[in-house]
Amino acid sequence: MISRTKRFSAAAAAAAIALTAAACSDGGGGGGGTTMEEENVDSITIWHTGDASQQPMIEAVGVLFEAEHDVKVEVEIVDWADAHTKFLTAIQSGDGPDIFTGGLSWGIEFGELGGLVDLRQYDTQNLEDNVIEGLWQSIESPGGELYGVPLNMTTYSMFYRSDILEAEGIAVPATWDEMDAAIIKLQAAGYETPFAATWEPIGWLDWFNYMHQAGGSLYSEDCSEITIDSPEVVEGTEYWAKRFSEQNVPTDQPDLGVGMSAGEYVFATGGSWNYDTLTVGFPELEGKWTSAPLPAGPANAGSFIGGNVIGVMGQSEAPGTSAAFIDMVYSDEGVAAMLATAAENNVLWLPPRTDKVMDTHLDDANKTTLTSIFETSVGPPNCSGWEPSSPDVQLALQSIVLDGVPVKEALAAAKTAMEANQK
Repeated sequence: MISRTKRFSAAAAAAAIALTAAACSDGGGGGGGTTMEEENVDSITIWHTGDASQQPMIEAVGVLFEAEHDVKVEVEIVDWADAHTKFLTAIQSGDGPDIFTGGLSWGIEFGELGGLVDLRQYDTQNLEDNVIEGLWQSIESPGGELYGVPLNMTTYSMFYRSDILEAEGIAVPATWDEMDAAIIKLQAAGYETPFAATWEPIGWLDWFNYMHQAGGSLYSEDCSEITIDSPEVVEGTEYWAKRFSEQNVPTDQPDLGVGMSAGEYVFATGGSWNYDTLTVGFPELEGKWTSAPLPAGPANAGSFIGGNVIGVMGQSEAPGTSAAFIDMVYSDEGVAAMLATAAENNVLWLPPRTDKVMDTHLDDANKTTLTSIFETSVGPPNCSGWEPSSPDVQLALQSIVLDGVPVKEALAAAKTAMEANQK
């Protein structure tokens, strides 16, 4: 995650960037719907936010693209800690890549600054047919523009020691109440820390699951109202906070594999990269663990879904070519190439097409679980002001857990900060 200082530095530059980017744009994001034939370029460049383990999957599609169109695809990795500021600088200077990838909400943020092409200038039917319902609220701008689509995905799963549950006579919890009962029983049996959270334990990402499961949302559907202080959000937040105050859930980032291998953690929530962490890193756990969807709350089932969004930069001289590459990412051939490369490198790559999750290298039980999870997954809001507001929400949540600030008071403070960022 990006530090609060960097977020605010980026936000302070936004007004100047918007003016500069607008001057470089033709009003449609800089593309004008030009075709590959009109552009006639030899190469395009991608700045991918992530780590080096993800580069081969993108390059695999690049090989297909070059073979079909004689256009080379060059991929550069940008670290998450620096990416947001680097892209804002590139928008301002006009000196950046043809294609960017970044956080799901960055597409709308950068697009509204004039820094991205509206992909709807091109044929987006293949993209729109394959993006899951839970992500449209995250990638389609309030005005209907499509500045980016998912490149890959990750979501929260619940990992658990199936052998311990069987030994203790506990069924896999499917609801909050069932999870509470399981934790009480495990604690009585001597498990001091039966539950752990491994993807930002006291951050907004983990909290988002419970807020959603209680029926809450950060904004109204049309983004006109901030709803972080609604009764539903309060309920979800109180349940989330209870895990730390009453159920001994660690507030620091735990080592999932070590804790599960030792039998210290029986349940753990975390990102889907943990499937490979447990399989490859802890072979002694083979046959002793599996996964399930997060337990449903009083209103909804569902998990936060994240990953990278991919879009075309407004200053690109080859927007049509770049859009064609993104379309290939969604093709059967493109997805197959990414998954084959991921398997060769022992990396779990969840493609943007959830109908292809069953083609990943996971075992059948975990593939089925992920397919089920994606049916109810939801992404971050698409409302203006969310990106600069997320650090303030994070601080408010941390104040609840670490400082004992009452839930309603902390959420009211978060709402005030969100209102200051709302356009």
